[in-house]
Amino acid sequence: MRKSLKLIRYLILGGIFLVPFIPLIVPGSLFFPFIAGKNFFFRILVEILLGLWLVLAIYNNRYKPHRSWILISMIAFVFVMALSSFFGENLYRSLWSNYERMEGLITHLHLLAYFFILVDVLRTEKLWKRFFNVSLGVSAIIGVYGALQLVGKLAIHQGNVRLDATLGNASYLAIYMVFHIFIALFYFARERQWYKWFYIPLIALQSLVLYHTATRGAILGLLAGVALAVAIIAFLSKRRRVKIFAVSAIAFMVLSSGGFLLAKNSSFVKSSPVLSRFASISIKETTTQSRFVIWKMSWEGFKEKPILGWGPENYNLVFDKYYEPILYKQETWFDRAHNVFFDRLTTNGILGLFAYLAMFASAFYYLLFKKGRSGFGVYDSAILSGLLAAYLFHNLFVFDNITSFLLFFSVLGYVHFRSMPAETEEELPAPVPVPQNGDDYKKPAFAAIIAISTVFIIYTLNVPAILASRSLISALQNVSVGNVEGALGGFKQSISYRSFGSGEAREQLANFAMRVLSSPKVGAGLKNKVFNYAVSEMKRQVEQSPDDIRYLVFLGSLYNKGGEYDLAIETLKKAIKLSPKKQHIYFELGTSYLNKKEYEKGAEAMKTAFELEPSYGDARKIYAIALIYDGKSDLAEKLLKEKYGTSVIADARLVNAYNAAGEPEKIARILEKFIEKNPNNLQYRVSLAAAYSQTGERKKAIEQLQKAIELDPKFKKQGEYYIKEIRAGRKP
Repeated sequence: MRKSLKLIRYLILGGIFLVPFIPLIVPGSLFFPFIAGKNFFFRILVEILLGLWLVLAIYNNRYKPHRSWILISMIAFVFVMALSSFFGENLYRSLWSNYERMEGLITHLHLLAYFFILVDVLRTEKLWKRFFNVSLGVSAIIGVYGALQLVGKLAIHQGNVRLDATLGNASYLAIYMVFHIFIALFYFARERQWYKWFYIPLIALQSLVLYHTATRGAILGLLAGVALAVAIIAFLSKRRRVKIFAVSAIAFMVLSSGGFLLAKNSSFVKSSPVLSRFASISIKETTTQSRFVIWKMSWEGFKEKPILGWGPENYNLVFDKYYEPILYKQETWFDRAHNVFFDRLTTNGILGLFAYLAMFASAFYYLLFKKGRSGFGVYDSAILSGLLAAYLFHNLFVFDNITSFLLFFSVLGYVHFRSMPAETEEELPAPVPVPQNGDDYKKPAFAAIIAISTVFIIYTLNVPAILASRSLISALQNVSVGNVEGALGGFKQSISYRSFGSGEAREQLANFAMRVLSSPKVGAGLKNKVFNYAVSEMKRQVEQSPDDIRYLVFLGSLYNKGGEYDLAIETLKKAIKLSPKKQHIYFELGTSYLNKKEYEKGAEAMKTAFELEPSYGDARKIYAIALIYDGKSDLAEKLLKEKYGTSVIADARLVNAYNAAGEPEKIARILEKFIEKNPNNLQYRVSLAAAYSQTGERKKAIEQLQKAIELDPKFKKQGEYYIKEIRAGRKP
């Protein structure tokens, strides 16, 4: 038994040392692979480690973490999250989240379990040093990946110039590098051996990658963290030279910042994709303004539910209810405030925010006020305090993910470890001797129960969702190749697992169904089959999340596409009650009325959307289009001229509207605009010829057809037929 327990002990250690490798996991077979793969691996790993740890705890009561303010604040935070989940708006979503985030209560329970195991197993400085050095090694691998993206050897997943490596998001990669820059600085300052100099090129690589993520919050957070660290050194250090150096460094940072502000309009800054992002920071910038609007909406949500909030992962309900029309410039759907503090305030209430901040406060307490007891030197306290400050600053503008959570909890674990009495042994506690008389049967029985429970938990919490994700990927692959039956089967399989991924599968199913309904290649029978199944599943999703307008809008759009306009109107009106200022819903409602040929009601819906925010250019166009359908072309043209100076705008929707209104001369003017922009487009030429034919401009119609024949000789036979008909006085 002693050997078995020793093996379990080393298995736990091995599992802990796998955690730093989680950022490398990107399984292409899962939906949202950059998020889901890492989270599923972490959850399963923690569940296994927890089972093994509990078995050890049965045989040795020394396997329990010491108490600290960090541990207490962490337990308090998860406890508040649990209360918030059960008293919030959508318990299911609060528990499970979705594939894109995977940050519900389930994840935070796993993070708490990870912290318990981590601080109870890594009991010596040597183990912690090895753990963080492994993490630094992984950061080097990710750094090289980012460098290869920078030189064009590997693709950037977000499709722009901002590096994302195996994190799949520039912001996620940025904060990952910030953590490791400080960790490398920490060990460079502590190490006395020659190999400490290896940390310098590592920091240079991490800084290079961080810079080219162009993530302003993280980079400014790094600078703020470094400034705080240097200030702490200047204040606490007893060496005069060190104080002078620290003060000089702060002065240099201030002067450099001032120099950048003076040079922000220079060609050098403007030509740099990264520096230009920093130079563009201002109160008037679109992103900045939208952040202020979103934070204002978050505050309104907090005031409605101030104590425990709306529940984890329910920020989308706040966003929709208090939506401000000026946000048309941003995404339609937000599930985060892009500020962790407002996220906590709205989803977990004031108690959740205090509990979250308490984790930072407790760490600063040990780093700055109890550093003598914990053995932290001036540099130790300064660098780790700078790290936490950088992370706090970064969280003012973005949100967390599994990799930042793991690093944050690991750093807190280390501070917790240092706050405890030092262990004299270099290994984990040795297991107590197992009784030899055979009377102690309870411990093996408990161990067996733990093993069975672990297997059950691993399956229940992970396997259905993983299988559903794989089936969803299979369905989308079939969609991409036009295999309708295969795609439909994949969606059915994914939803059949009844996992937290069903909501996303149903969204994708609705999009697929709308594509099928628009396809001339799919037969009527198959279209009905897909439509009916998609509607039934979206209705189930609406029943599960009745206050989530996203699903109502999907269902309404699906009804519109399937010709069920009355049902679409009924559904969309429900969505408007929940989110009365979101223009997108009015667009869809107006479309329902236009499809029913109730043009006056359609125009009224579009007018409402336009008047919510008159600066919204597309809303103005859509309202004008509805007015044309309603027979009010003069008013529509006046509306367009107010914004664009002309009513002749190259927009296919205007062509369709004028076609329905029977105004071919206006169609001709718009198509002329299209051809000005794209003179080699065959379809534009043919359409313009048709418009000229309708207006009696036969010569112009023939000229356009002749040019179309020149563009594509394959069109000659058909084009000459049209020309012949036009010359004969007929309208082909």
